[in-house]
Amino acid sequence: MIGLIGISYKTSSLEVREQFSLSKAEIIPYSELLQKETDISDIVVLSTCNRTEIYFSQDEYDFHLAAKMVYKTLKQFKRIENKHWHSFYSYANSEAVKHLFEVASGIDSMIIGEDQIIGQIKDAYVFCTEAALTDAVLMRLFQKSFEASKRVRTETTIKMGSTSVSSAAVQKCSTLFENLTGKRVLMIGAGETGSLVLQSLLKNGVPKITVTNRTEEKASKLAARHNCTVLPFEQVPNHLYLYDIVIVATGSVVPLVTLEMVKQSLNFRKNNHQVFIDISVPRNIEKNVEELEAVQLFTIDDLKDIVNTNMDKRKECIGSANIIIDEIVEEFSEWLASRTLRPAIKSITYNLLKVTKNELSGYNKVSSEEMQMAINDFSKHLTQKYTRLFIKNLKEITANGKNTDSLKIVNELFSIGND
Repeated sequence: MIGLIGISYKTSSLEVREQFSLSKAEIIPYSELLQKETDISDIVVLSTCNRTEIYFSQDEYDFHLAAKMVYKTLKQFKRIENKHWHSFYSYANSEAVKHLFEVASGIDSMIIGEDQIIGQIKDAYVFCTEAALTDAVLMRLFQKSFEASKRVRTETTIKMGSTSVSSAAVQKCSTLFENLTGKRVLMIGAGETGSLVLQSLLKNGVPKITVTNRTEEKASKLAARHNCTVLPFEQVPNHLYLYDIVIVATGSVVPLVTLEMVKQSLNFRKNNHQVFIDISVPRNIEKNVEELEAVQLFTIDDLKDIVNTNMDKRKECIGSANIIIDEIVEEFSEWLASRTLRPAIKSITYNLLKVTKNELSGYNKVSSEEMQMAINDFSKHLTQKYTRLFIKNLKEITANGKNTDSLKIVNELFSIGND
């Protein structure tokens, strides 16, 4: 059974989401705790700024029990005491499959059709697979999600226009200032999101961009690629006042920009207006920074209010995207169901061959070699014919493995015996 529990921008606030965010360094320790507490060992963890989702494969528990166990183990791992189950969604089998395909295709994103999510899904899948956390079912599931994403993005207009969280951050800046060309911007973070923000700033004519990162080598490479300035990370507190706009996009689990740093910056700026945009989860700018009069602080949730001119056109293609997704969900469901037939098919084949072999043993003393060969050929033909007939009927009765109740009866009828 495939299961999923998740929390996203649709179901909870940033304050709640950031509590359940899982960094890459936390995934393996969490999986170890999950296996210890529940025996569920096959998972893929997708944790982004907009969602944390845990996909799992198991057959030991009822789905609702399994989902609650995964959730409780996550709370235990993150040391969260408050109850947040009402903010989580949970899906099983085809519903979980459809949800993943919708996420991968971008139709479940805050900004419909954004491209960043598919890269994040691939990274999550590769990481968990290399850590030996995925089974054949999850491997097939995520490979099909890549197919769904590719088809939706190439066969519909969901990519119409350039919209993403990174571009939305820059659009927010454009609404706050009449002209961005004279503004100095500090980009904290040199990962994929930081790189996209940088590209969007340059497209909007912002020439004075400085990049900083905890790993200076990454900042230097990104800055060199786009002809920007590099600021050593340890110098950020003393140079923060130089920038009109500060955008933060890192994977840090602690705030990198504190209230005291911003207060110091405003003193040097003589309280001249300063904009901070935090698109990190967990947040990398202390929340109480927004209380300062000369500061405007925006988080990733604030970017929901930015409506791109192409959004309506993107929404129009959701119907055609769902047709593609439903087709691939059906393909995957057929494959998954057929896997459940394998033990029954193996059992039918084994037992019919066993019966034939046992019955033929009584004719071993037939004097005529020609007669013995004829009996063997006829028995082999009869066995193959009835094996095919049984398997054909098995697929029809169980709806190709989807009717689990019928499948249980068949498995009992043709159970492999030891005698």
